[in-house]
Amino acid sequence: MINLTPYEQTWIDVLDELKNCPGIEVLNEYREIDPEIEGAETSLDTISVATGMPLGASFRDCHFRFEYLGSAWQSAKGEDHFVAGEFCLEALETAVLNRQPLKLWTDMTPEQERLQSELRCIDGTPEWGTGHLAALRVQPGVEQPEIWFDKTGDHFYKLDLDYQGYLDALRVTKGTFGWQYLFTESSLRGNDSTVARLRTVLELFPDWFPDHDYKPLRQRLDMALKRR
Repeated sequence: MINLTPYEQTWIDVLDELKNCPGIEVLNEYREIDPEIEGAETSLDTISVATGMPLGASFRDCHFRFEYLGSAWQSAKGEDHFVAGEFCLEALETAVLNRQPLKLWTDMTPEQERLQSELRCIDGTPEWGTGHLAALRVQPGVEQPEIWFDKTGDHFYKLDLDYQGYLDALRVTKGTFGWQYLFTESSLRGNDSTVARLRTVLELFPDWFPDHDYKPLRQRLDMALKRR
């Protein structure tokens, strides 16, 4: 029996929130600890030595040892709306050191080739297969690596979030499809399905998950709709 750290327990709480919400049907979930992943200091030292990234203190605060942790969900049967989402995380050490660079483009420009070689997936959607994924950019000397988001394989966006910020926002959004757009400079005008989904979620989630604050996300949605 592996004892969970307080931070790891917060993620188990997220899975339980989804499972216990009457408005949501959980299709699949993952909550497996990888016994080979060490504690924060050892694991982050391993990453730093291998990548040359002197990862900051925030990475220790959000260290987890899950081999896979996530949930695929949708509105429960009988609801008069449809919303869905998914997230699938794994320990940072595994994501950064044991995964191949992402294959995002063909006929790449030199800039795309460089970016592609540096990105490692930290969050994906294997159950739904939507193509959504988030990636951490590996660059030697960087203390707070960039986080990028991909929807289709040909549009990739840098997020206004660091690694810890991504995880914090993910706990609130529960992986609702398209939530990452709220943290890009991209306009949501014309993206009607994503806007409708986010509006619905931001109306429902404050009642479904009252322990979380959704006001900042509503403000970000308003800002995204004003951008051209």
